[in-house]
Amino acid sequence: MKISPESIARTSGKHPWFILLVWLFVLAVAFALTSTLLESALDGGTGPTQTLEYLQAQNLIDERFGPLDAKQGDENKTSGNGRQRTARTGGRVLGAEFILITSDSALHNDSTFAEHAQQFGKSLDEIAGSLLVGNFSDYTAIPSQDGTTRLYDVQIFKDQINDIHLLTDTTAEFTRDGFRVLAFGDASINTAFSEMAEKDLLVGESIGIGVALIILTLVFGAVIAGLVPLVLAIVSVFTAIGLTGIVGQIVELNEFVPNIITMMGLAVGIDYSLFVLSRYREERDRGLDELDAITRAGATANRAVFFSGGTVVLALTGMLLIPVKEFQAFGTGAILVVFVAVSACLTLLPAVIGILGDKVNSVHVPTIPVTVLFIAGIAIIPNRTEAGKIMMVAAIVIGLLIVTALIHRFFKISIPLLSPKESNKDSQGDGFWDTTTRVVMGKPIISMLVAVVILGMLIVPFFDLQKGTSGISVLPEEVPAKQAFDLLNTKYGFGSDSPARVVIVGDVGSQPIQEALSKLESLLIADQGLQAPQVRIEPGVELAVLDAAIPDDPFAQTALTTIRRIRSELIPQAFAGVPSSDYTALVGGASAETVDSVKITDDYTPLVFVAVLGLSFLLLLIAFRSIVIPIASILINLLSVGAAYGLVVLVFQKGFLIDVFGFQQVDQIEFWLPLFMFSILFGLSMDYHVFMLSRIKEHYDETGEHAESVAFGMRTTSRIITGAALIMVAVFGGFALGEIAFFQSMGFGLGAAVLLDATVVRSMLVPSVLRILGKSTWYFPTVLRWIPNISIESIPLDKNPKE
Repeated sequence: MKISPESIARTSGKHPWFILLVWLFVLAVAFALTSTLLESALDGGTGPTQTLEYLQAQNLIDERFGPLDAKQGDENKTSGNGRQRTARTGGRVLGAEFILITSDSALHNDSTFAEHAQQFGKSLDEIAGSLLVGNFSDYTAIPSQDGTTRLYDVQIFKDQINDIHLLTDTTAEFTRDGFRVLAFGDASINTAFSEMAEKDLLVGESIGIGVALIILTLVFGAVIAGLVPLVLAIVSVFTAIGLTGIVGQIVELNEFVPNIITMMGLAVGIDYSLFVLSRYREERDRGLDELDAITRAGATANRAVFFSGGTVVLALTGMLLIPVKEFQAFGTGAILVVFVAVSACLTLLPAVIGILGDKVNSVHVPTIPVTVLFIAGIAIIPNRTEAGKIMMVAAIVIGLLIVTALIHRFFKISIPLLSPKESNKDSQGDGFWDTTTRVVMGKPIISMLVAVVILGMLIVPFFDLQKGTSGISVLPEEVPAKQAFDLLNTKYGFGSDSPARVVIVGDVGSQPIQEALSKLESLLIADQGLQAPQVRIEPGVELAVLDAAIPDDPFAQTALTTIRRIRSELIPQAFAGVPSSDYTALVGGASAETVDSVKITDDYTPLVFVAVLGLSFLLLLIAFRSIVIPIASILINLLSVGAAYGLVVLVFQKGFLIDVFGFQQVDQIEFWLPLFMFSILFGLSMDYHVFMLSRIKEHYDETGEHAESVAFGMRTTSRIITGAALIMVAVFGGFALGEIAFFQSMGFGLGAAVLLDATVVRSMLVPSVLRILGKSTWYFPTVLRWIPNISIESIPLDKNPKE
């Protein structure tokens, strides 16, 4: 038997219970992997994988100052402002955490304040003794100028970082009786982001699943048909997360990967199943028996899914080319779930259809009553954006339909508006989409110009893009770590106290470099973006370090600009008279890491674009055996992605309608988001493109009529594409309603882009361009005829492959 999408579909439909058992076994293995390996698989860090400037600076400090510090024992080095620096004790790497105790009713030297601080310290020693270096009483409190706050700069063992919740839980416990106890540091900030990511994941899942369920049932007009794609998508997500447990032992992944897997898995898993199931129902309406209809769907829709999934994977591989852990982690997670979704669609879906047969059309869904019930349910429930609320409303509506169907079946009682009835077949020749097709095809040049103008206007804001990363300031106000950050700024004049670390390598004891260092220190003091630096000069190891604290959010655009200014202006000014061969100047620190990450992303952007566009061109060339199709497709999809970029900048960076959407405005867009969106959107937009073009090509191969084939492809796919797009918008929109700013921008950008793609692009731009191109759309040069013919072709209507 020749292995192909249609043969796989036929085999799965003929032996459905065996395929179902195989997938149940896969799910059991995935559950075991998730339970045992997932936590360790998601402990990867962030940042570039190459040794960039910020890392070179830190490595020099560790290599040259480390032995000197070891000789001096375990003494804590203190800076001029009294705050302790990170050190190494007993060979264990340490990190710093600020602990703040504040009160609106008592001063730091009051007995009640001292007693509360003492009780907190005793409890912390008991609960988090293994995390803390020494005892809490060993640390000296630094009172604020107004006397309402105490600051403790404590040190923790980094190898115990997973126990940071012991510290944050204790601070939360002692936030009472008029006192607030807050923790702030890298570990507590990462914990805050992780907890919010988990919460946002639940919110995104519940909203996406709830809305998708209603849309699916409305598109199919039947509850069972609507449930099938959703089940397939959930299976894909669970399986991919299980695989992450294995892959994460080899590749560095982080805690945000399950969010990406869930978002992508729900989107593509539902879409792929939607297209295949729709084609099966269409073939049954044409009179084919169940197995032949499954085979026919496999020969057409499943084949399109295979090519479409391949295009998405090729687009996602672009992220793996970038030497930044975030890109590689997100790309790996997305590729895993797309691979699983395609596999499930090729095997599990035909098996499920084989088991259900025509029962897949069970439980009628009346469009208007269901829509009204769902909207009314959302309107009346409180806190509707909380996890599970919208999904609960959807479940209640679907439950009502099922109960109504059962009452009608067993008791022959009809409930007005909800009771089952014969569903009307969708008209292929009349209706909204047929009218739209005729208008667009009748005035193709005007339609194309209107679409290009709309997309072009949306692209314009993209040219004001500022790239960075989410800082502490984007955390919601109720998060304790954010409150600690604000309190540090208010009471002590600094927020994170993250330094810009200027490292000078050379003969730092020589007079020219000594003078340059003095001048550099003066320039750093005079710079408004920095505090007075702490200077350490060690001629014996030929290294000098100037730590100038950045007083506010180290990831804000002002901090990134400060780092760039140090590198491009302050250091050259200070060392103007010193030969460049006599020294090496590096700038490190958290802000410098972001600056370097932005730069390396910009450096690799052309490579990613060339790789993704080139591979997509080859796949489309092979799939459709046309050189015009891939060129036009790439140009059209670039317009669509550019419009999405512009929308993200317009809303999040410029604040257009930001309050209406309920999002948080930011100074900069995540540095990884444009390339991430490019890879995701280019792949997903190709989904719709491949499905539409495959129907056009199928009809063209049968009739040879180009214009009619374009119209046929539009009529037969537009409703399904719109439904699929609305589902994707619901999934992405669910994540946009989360609290983390970069999830908001990512979800909004992807959702808006998909909506644009399914309306302006697919309904106007694509058909008008194809109508203008005419039969030249299918031009395939003779010189390329040697390429094997493995295109997306259908089998004739009167033939079906047999085993």
